[in-house]
Amino acid sequence: MVGSEEALEAWLGDVEAASVLQALASACTSVSCSVRTASCDSYACFNELGGEQLAVDMLAEEALLEGLRACGLPLVTSTLWDQALQQTVSDEPAKYAVVLDPLDGSSIIDTNFAVGTLFSIWSSPTSLVNVTGRQLIAAGACTYGPRTSLYLAHGQRAGVREFLLVGGAADGSEGPGRWVAANDYEALGEGKLFSPGNLRAMTEHTGYAELVRYWQEHGYQLRYTGGMVSDTMQLLIKGRGVYVTPAAPGKRPRPRLLYEAIPLAFLIEKGGGSSSNGGTSVLDVTVRSLDQRTQLALGSAGEVRRFEDLVGTTSLS
Repeated sequence: MVGSEEALEAWLGDVEAASVLQALASACTSVSCSVRTASCDSYACFNELGGEQLAVDMLAEEALLEGLRACGLPLVTSTLWDQALQQTVSDEPAKYAVVLDPLDGSSIIDTNFAVGTLFSIWSSPTSLVNVTGRQLIAAGACTYGPRTSLYLAHGQRAGVREFLLVGGAADGSEGPGRWVAANDYEALGEGKLFSPGNLRAMTEHTGYAELVRYWQEHGYQLRYTGGMVSDTMQLLIKGRGVYVTPAAPGKRPRPRLLYEAIPLAFLIEKGGGSSSNGGTSVLDVTVRSLDQRTQLALGSAGEVRRFEDLVGTTSLS
């Protein structure tokens, strides 16, 4: 636990892309309000990816993009919903690329489960193809639940720092609220906690079925909501456990490498854990297309190795 109310600005200091991270953090306060107040009774539109985009998804996306436009730096942005590169200032060369998953888990908002935002900042503004997570400048996740928490990892900072939103949007008082330091995460140990995505794959993937049986037979604690950001960030908070989402043989994995898997892997590895696509660290996987998918295991080193041993490299395309 961090002992003082260190503000986000003080922690960022003069690290690279600090102003971009500050803009994203400010935008997340607006998203927090939207999550609490937006209607989830009907779908607003259908996107070209074939998925349903809720009205609150659109509000979150626009809040984040507006925050980035207002930060004053020429940037390239890409969101999970558009999967295209857009320049915020057209007449100046972009300095960074910012990749956004505006609202992961929006389909469970109606059940009042926690949902989250994911973002990553890259130093490759002209293309996000043929890069790996090792080139990331920073990544972050914001969870919207009983409290709003921001988790940041930066290449120039050790570990992962959690910030808590207090005042303003957090408790209904006047003003925009502020981010204060809550915790540092630098170690992720072994422990019997599992969060299993895509359980339907058990019927076709014998290795995954064996892995789930291992967890059950050895008394692991099940903690899974279906919100990937909160299901992953709990590993840092609890200091143990594993999150996995494999694919059935011959079927495409669900997590998108660029928008979801890489920023989550960066956060978990900076927090002392491991990541894998079944054969190697997710941060070593080359991005070949914006819609590239991957299997994903995040957590303690021993649990991630178990995933590699039993699930392996099935369906990595």
